[in-house]
Amino acid sequence: MSNRLLLRKQIAEAWRLSMTTDYAAQRINSERSLQASVWSHLNTLLSPKTRRMFIEPCMSVLGSDPTVRFPDIVICNTRSVIGIVELKYQPRKSPSWRKDINTFHWLAKNQSSIAISNGRYRGEDRDANIYPLADNVLYVWAGVHSESPIQLADYLEPALRPMFFALHAETQHSKAPRLRQSYNGR
Repeated sequence: MSNRLLLRKQIAEAWRLSMTTDYAAQRINSERSLQASVWSHLNTLLSPKTRRMFIEPCMSVLGSDPTVRFPDIVICNTRSVIGIVELKYQPRKSPSWRKDINTFHWLAKNQSSIAISNGRYRGEDRDANIYPLADNVLYVWAGVHSESPIQLADYLEPALRPMFFALHAETQHSKAPRLRQSYNGR
């Protein structure tokens, strides 16, 4: 069975809903509002008992490496990180993607020692937990842009390709965006 098939379908549906409802109604005007829209639609599609999402959590390597990353959306099951989503909102130009691909490479390279924590800075500590990356984590890049979609999988290390999923909303003048997706380089 494909890597994280149900999660891929849920993310693709959240993306479709974001584009056909929020983007079409001109409610998305920045990467932050795109992030809010996708999170909101995903939140209705994912099971609240078995899934938890974080917006821009700090991901770090356990130990002495001070490097950190802040992916746009991170999806966890009860034990580990199962999905990492990077978003781009550049509706009038070609998308920038190198930083996001570099983040995916960094995460994959450090997979056995990366974790996020949902510990709270202030307030009652209700569900403090450290979430390591699952062995079959899904890496998702989703962008709103005006250029034809590039094959981002071509820029991935071969080991990362089976875990990668790309969603594109190619904007057009006076028309709805064309929605496209690719998985495993196809």
